[in-house]
Amino acid sequence: KHLSTKKACTMTKTNHDKHNPLWREQRQFLDGLPEQVRDNLFSSDIEADVRAEIWDKQAMLGETLINEYAWATPDDRAVNIIKQFSPIIEIGCGRNAYWANLLQEAGVDVIAYDVSPANGGQVGEGETQMQTQRPKKKYKKGVRSRVQVRQGGPEVLRGKKIRKSGRSLLLCYPDEGFLVGEEEEEESSSLGSACLDNFSGTHVIHVGELFGDSLSMLNAPFGRSSAPLYQQRLAGEYHCLLKASLQNYLHCKDTISVWKRSKRCTIVFEGENEESSDEETDYKDIPAEERLPLDVASPAWEHLLKLHPREKAK
Repeated sequence: KHLSTKKACTMTKTNHDKHNPLWREQRQFLDGLPEQVRDNLFSSDIEADVRAEIWDKQAMLGETLINEYAWATPDDRAVNIIKQFSPIIEIGCGRNAYWANLLQEAGVDVIAYDVSPANGGQVGEGETQMQTQRPKKKYKKGVRSRVQVRQGGPEVLRGKKIRKSGRSLLLCYPDEGFLVGEEEEEESSSLGSACLDNFSGTHVIHVGELFGDSLSMLNAPFGRSSAPLYQQRLAGEYHCLLKASLQNYLHCKDTISVWKRSKRCTIVFEGENEESSDEETDYKDIPAEERLPLDVASPAWEHLLKLHPREKAK
């Protein structure tokens, strides 16, 4: 089947070209693909051999970029979003501390931790979905981190100095490779959940896939970057202030989202008689200006949102 070689227009050059090689190299790969493939890789209209060829190219590039830079791709908008919630502490920043470096260059007060400063965030012990059976290769050291990668994990969030600093927590792909169905191991293996156990601050910034976004049936519905319990706690104990798309590989739907710890309102329901006890129920106290809109529609159906029953009745 003939595929058009029409390419996407290259995005306007910004700081990406100079300071963000991950964004630039990933963008070059995406712009070099036929438009039909880039936008519809998993469509039945794409022949299997074409899909396999593109997948293998992406796998080779993706594994290299992960090891040299980061799992998810930041951009100027994401950096600016995080800046609004500074100062920042990142747990699981990886050897390269790529996101932390971009934040520091933008003037953000950020400190970064990883349990393995020498090897954190590297593809190696576990296989990613992008990998195929091919000889292992050596990777260059990647960007030289100007941010000190301090050794530590979730436990550092309990420190008195950290707790008093008012830092927002940044987590980028905290639980990559965690598969649905492993809940029995989740409490001990989820970095994201452990961070929430120890974090006493106000804001959590999550980078990766969230519930309902993943294209992978294997990782559905929670995605490939954070464990189910972590996401359940995030949605239960916090409320989402914003969610923005990132530049992605063809099979990923990474976003950056900001979550705020919710205040609680407790309602006490008196027992019907002396023998029945009172019941307490907690509700989130979310200010009106912090509530996400409930109306959501794909471009094909967004016109239906304009036909609100009450407005039509008038």
